[in-house]
Amino acid sequence: MSDKIADATKLIQEFAACWNRHDMKAFASLFAADAEFVNVVGLWWKGREQIQQAHEFAHATFFRDSRLTIEKTEIRPVSESILIARCRWNLTGHTAEDGRPLPARSGILVNVLKTSNGECLIVDSQNTDIIEHQLSRPQ
Repeated sequence: MSDKIADATKLIQEFAACWNRHDMKAFASLFAADAEFVNVVGLWWKGREQIQQAHEFAHATFFRDSRLTIEKTEIRPVSESILIARCRWNLTGHTAEDGRPLPARSGILVNVLKTSNGECLIVDSQNTDIIEHQLSRPQ
């Protein structure tokens, strides 16, 4: 199992490396052909092709100069072939639609990974922004 955890960790590192190179073809190759991805605003892409197209658009525009840093990754095996990778990330260098620089963001990315024949691929991904706020508590 330690080999599978190492493969999963390497995949998450490659996720960030592809992002930072803005190589969305390589990025999409990390996903299974029938993978699904829900982004931070709830857009739901189905299949590697949609995932690639959506990210190509984003990286040609508001993520063009962005930099993704993975801060912490935890891998949890669920079975012999399924693992859950949960990681905290930071994003800098992205812009608003009008080109204005935006402040750094952070979030949590959950990837369900499947290993088969020595290959590890993302089969499902959900990304969540961390929004800092204070909750009011009843007195």
